[in-house]
Amino acid sequence: MPSVQEKAYALLEAARNQAYTLPEGFAGFRARLRVYLAGSWYQGGLVARSPREIELHLPEDLQAWPRRELASMLAHRSPRPFAQNEGQYPMHLEGETPLGVGVRLEDAMRSVLWVQDNHIRMVERNLPDSSFRIHIHSHVPAGAHHLPQHFTVTYRNAQGLIEAVESFDDRYVQVEGVWLPSRRQVVRHDRDGLTVRELQLDQHALLT
Repeated sequence: MPSVQEKAYALLEAARNQAYTLPEGFAGFRARLRVYLAGSWYQGGLVARSPREIELHLPEDLQAWPRRELASMLAHRSPRPFAQNEGQYPMHLEGETPLGVGVRLEDAMRSVLWVQDNHIRMVERNLPDSSFRIHIHSHVPAGAHHLPQHFTVTYRNAQGLIEAVESFDDRYVQVEGVWLPSRRQVVRHDRDGLTVRELQLDQHALLT
């Protein structure tokens, strides 16, 4: 009979295997870029080779937010063997809720992931002085796999009080068999009020 550790491992591994990742050896892509920041649209372009190597053709003072978001989208799609990622940590089951079965990892961020129907429905990460929780509301098909479409991230301070809430709406496009980001809209609510930001990408071309 499988142990609790083995059951948690199998549950989380199956969900991660169903999530779309970029192909091995992916060299990156270029695209035309439109960015909505501070109430205005700006046009430019990008060449993205990896999460750490993103070239933006935008004014320097506009690059921080799109660079961070593009790096995050690429990093979350990077192919990584499960055994060398979350699978390297001891884990156990937390019980079942309407959002699925909780899997708690004994990693540095005391992560908890809720799995339902081979989908990650919620993720909690804890940092030394803050924490955040990602609630994934819906996914979209990406060939035989899936990608997150609508999700909400709630940020808390060290006292557990909510500091900000961000709602994400992601869209994708298939280019020569590779699924790439085509849009990200982020609506943020915090003590400063409401902020709306958006990335739009088109005219994608894969790098070789």
